[in-house]
Amino acid sequence: MVAAISGGSGGLSSYGDWFRKEYRRPILFCALIAIAPIAYGYDGTYFTSLLETPVFKKQFGDTDANGVSSISSSDQSLWVSIIQVGEVFGSLAAGPIGDWCGRKGGIAFAIVFLAIGVILQMIVVGSGALITVGRVIAGGGIGIISNAAPFIGACVGLGAHDLPTTASWRIPIGINLVWVVLLVGVLFIVPESPRWLLYKGKPEKAERALFKIHGGSDYKEILVQEQLAILNKSREEEAESSSSVSRWSDLWRNPVERRKFIATVGILVSQQISGVQFIFSYTTTFFSLVGLKDTFIITIIVDCIEVLGVLASFFVVNRFGRRPLLIYTGIFMFITLLVVGCLGAVAGQGDKFEPYLAEHPSFGKAVAAMICLYVFAFNVAWGPLAWVVAAEMSTGRNRQKHLSIGTALFWISAFVVTFTLPYLFQPTEAGLGPMIGFIYALGGAASVAFVYFVIPETHGRTLEEINFMMEARIPTRQWKNYDLATVVAKDEKKGARFTGTTEHVEGSAPGAGGGPGAAIVEERPRQRRFLSSFQGQPKEKKEVIPDSP
Repeated sequence: MVAAISGGSGGLSSYGDWFRKEYRRPILFCALIAIAPIAYGYDGTYFTSLLETPVFKKQFGDTDANGVSSISSSDQSLWVSIIQVGEVFGSLAAGPIGDWCGRKGGIAFAIVFLAIGVILQMIVVGSGALITVGRVIAGGGIGIISNAAPFIGACVGLGAHDLPTTASWRIPIGINLVWVVLLVGVLFIVPESPRWLLYKGKPEKAERALFKIHGGSDYKEILVQEQLAILNKSREEEAESSSSVSRWSDLWRNPVERRKFIATVGILVSQQISGVQFIFSYTTTFFSLVGLKDTFIITIIVDCIEVLGVLASFFVVNRFGRRPLLIYTGIFMFITLLVVGCLGAVAGQGDKFEPYLAEHPSFGKAVAAMICLYVFAFNVAWGPLAWVVAAEMSTGRNRQKHLSIGTALFWISAFVVTFTLPYLFQPTEAGLGPMIGFIYALGGAASVAFVYFVIPETHGRTLEEINFMMEARIPTRQWKNYDLATVVAKDEKKGARFTGTTEHVEGSAPGAGGGPGAAIVEERPRQRRFLSSFQGQPKEKKEVIPDSP
């Protein structure tokens, strides 16, 4: 067992703590890795701008007798959604790639796929086939690294769409290579996952990775030994409960792993079925359809609201927790989509739609207002938290497999939404227009129901605690107030009483590791539980626990 080591503040208790030297290096590594998901957010917005870029429409679309160029619904559907086919395969490949060569190895594979896919899209003017193939391959890379820089894509689209040359579409596509170059540099800086290294039987490398993470702390030796002990104990617990070997069959045969699997897959699919791809992939086109002018500017405004939503989430997640935020924002999103659908129903469809727009110029503004409210609510909770919850629910030896299938099904859901959208809202097809809000409102209602019945509150829990509570099969709605530290303490006392084992505590001398405090490791029977990372531990003061007699 490990004794708690903490400073007077007990960790990141305020935003000012982020600048303390012991946290600078971990936060830097997190920030560098965050470059990877930028590729996903960027692709979703720069390509929707291309669909309304004059040179792109002329070179890749059809030109009618009046000299007006446009991209057909079928080509829009194919080019926007085909990248998600690659993302599905990339997500499925991420599991075996991650198990085989680690998290950094997975990013390296993603870089190669993304670079090849981007180059294929740029090399031949007017080749729809190469656009399609390139986006599939680039999608494979994005699927491996799968959230969060749509604002950049919208600004690039606005800045380039009026250029009279192929630069109007080649520049937005080529910007993807910036992420490739940056990620190559990141691979030389960030350490490999210590958890993965331990699961692969490489404790020395895991220790070196932890030293790299905690290199800025005065108590790095203590922190490294403490976390190694926690991770090793967690592995022992898993080995006792079932098997330390990761198997695909566990995902549906083992009831605990099945619960993790359903939660991981369900939360990611739930994020998509409320139709967010309708906004990410077709914002500019949709706003043009409902009669708005300056659609590129409005797209940037929507993307700014997305960023504000993400920033707001930093301040509300810790206050309200994951589960309540997902439920309440989900209800709000359902209402906004319902309003969009009702506006569309009032406007009518087919031949009635255009005359209604001419008579009611404020119609498009009302639809855009609802979309802005939806986007803000989505990015406060569902945008960032769906991935956070998925990562937390997939804890344990099958983590990579849970996330691999979960992300693949996420992309399949995104593909279905993206592929069908042009056929649903375009006047030349089903002509539903804003009435598609009714369809996605139903998906939003299903998402809220899923969170209520399946997703527990994980705020403030470590991955080891979450795994412990999953193994203990704690009901979903009991997680928030479950006093895990007390339960485990009673279990330890009971175990000591029945085994008759005297605890042996090894403590380092005062001042070891560069300062006061010590990493305490107890030798216990394998069935005894660990307390070190639980919330019930004291945090106010560092202290050294002397050796037991």
